[in-house]
Order: sequence, then structure tokens, then C-alpha cells
Amino acid sequence: MASTELGARLKQFRQQQLTQTALADKLHVSRQTISSWETGRNQPDISTITQLAALYAVPVDTLLRADAGTAATTKRIDRYSTSLLLVLLGIFLVERVTQLSTFPGFYWIDFLILLLMGLLVNLGLAPRYPNVWTIRVHWTGLTIFAILSLISGSVNAFNMGFGLMTTCQFGGLVVVIVLVRKYWHYRSTKTR
Repeated sequence: MASTELGARLKQFRQQQLTQTALADKLHVSRQTISSWETGRNQPDISTITQLAALYAVPVDTLLRADAGTAATTKRIDRYSTSLLLVLLGIFLVERVTQLSTFPGFYWIDFLILLLMGLLVNLGLAPRYPNVWTIRVHWTGLTIFAILSLISGSVNAFNMGFGLMTTCQFGGLVVVIVLVRKYWHYRSTKTR
């Protein structure tokens, strides 16, 4: 690993959150030390790299490996997730327009549509701001969407009618399947 690659990654993560002076204060080093790390003149020791990883909320591998920067985020939140959200958004929009329901039922579907749109915006931000929080927001949001969809569809919340009720159940079930699949994939790669 060339020290300039490490320096570039350190600079990339630092610029998302802090100035050189602010980071130097947090690590109890001089601003010039931070600058020398980022330009590749020197490298931080392993304990400092661990502190930096904790500060930026990323794994240590993300700081050390050349292929672990933004690629790590896009690997964890893959294109499959974007396709899933777009398909679900399309289904919910079509159902919103074509089905008859009560006003509270429509408001509920509008809320679920806004939740899907928020998750899509989060996916759009993931490559630009690669950190653990973007990934956590994505998977937590999907879990909340699945729970709300399944419960509201199962109890026919707000008397939304058969079409919207079925759409909620279907959307929630699909997301649950994706979450279980992703969890098992995560577990299998973690044990290797």
C-alpha cells in the first residue's frame, strides 16, 4: 500500500466531517501531523488508525485498503437495493392512483411512498458520503418499512380497501425476504 493512497483516504474521510485543526485537537497531535499523513510524508500508527476509524464510524479496513473506500459502501448497499426500492415505489404509486380507499388509507400509502423515496435519497447519498451510518439508515429504514407494511396490510389499517391492503402485505413480504436473504449473506461472509 502506498502511503499516498492511505493519505488520500484519510483526507477524504476527514473532509466530510472535520478540518485538519479540529481533527488534530481530537487526536491531540499538531495540524502539521495531520497534513503529513494526508500528503503521504508520514503514516499514523495503528492505534491512531483505530481512533480515526472509530471517529469516522467506519471499519479499520476501510481506511487501510485501497478497494475498501467508497467501494465498501456500494458493495454493502448494492444496486439490487436500488432496483427493489424503485420497483416498490412504482407499485405503490400505481396502486395509490388506481385503487379506491378512504382518506386515511391514502394518507398511509402516501407515508409509505415518502419512506421509500427517503430510502432512495439515502442510497443516492451513500457513494458520496461513505460511512456506516448511511448503511444503517438504509437497512433500518427497510426494516421499518417492512414492519409497517405488513402490520397495516394485515389489520387493514384505516379501512384502506382490498387493493391497498394486498399491496402493503406484498411490499412488506418482499422486503422481509430481501432482509432475510441479506442477513444470511452477511452471516455467511462473516464466518469465512
